[in-house]
Amino acid sequence: MSKEYWVILALAIASILLLTVFGRRDKPRESLLLLLMAQTVTWPATILLVFAGKIESPIRLFPNATDSNFILAFVFLPTVYVAYYWHYPRNKSRIVQIAHTLAFAGIGTLIHVAVQKYTNLLVYIAFSGYKLWLMGIVSNYVLRIYADWYFEKLAKARSSNS
Repeated sequence: MSKEYWVILALAIASILLLTVFGRRDKPRESLLLLLMAQTVTWPATILLVFAGKIESPIRLFPNATDSNFILAFVFLPTVYVAYYWHYPRNKSRIVQIAHTLAFAGIGTLIHVAVQKYTNLLVYIAFSGYKLWLMGIVSNYVLRIYADWYFEKLAKARSSNS
C-alpha cells in the first residue's frame, strides 16, 4: 500500500479519535448535526476549488466518483469543526475566543498543507495555506454562530413542549 493510502487511513483514524475524545458523548445528535453542518460547507467548497482549477487531487479515495479529496473535505475538516465547537471558550474573554478560532483553523490548515506538501493527495495550483486558513476562520465562525442559534431555538422549542 502506498504512502498516500496510509495517510488516508491515518486521517480516518484521527477523525474517529477526534470525535470520540473531543466530541460530546452526552450529545451525539448535536455532534452529528455539527458534523453535517460543516460538511455542507467543506465539501462544496472543495468541489468548487477543484472545478475552478485551484487544487487537484491526483490520488483519491473514490477516483471514479469525485475529483476532490474525500477524506480531508468530507471527514477530517468537519471533525475538527466539531471539536472546535464543543470546546469553544464561551465564558472567556474575546481574545481567548479569537485565539481559539485561529488555532482550530490553523490545526486543519496545518494538516491540509502537510498532506499537500508530503503526499500526492493534494496539489495546490492557485491556492495556498493562507487562503485555506482564512476560509477556515470564516467558516468556523459562521458555522458556530449558526449552530448556537439553532441549538438555542431547539432548546426553546423543547422547553415549550414540556
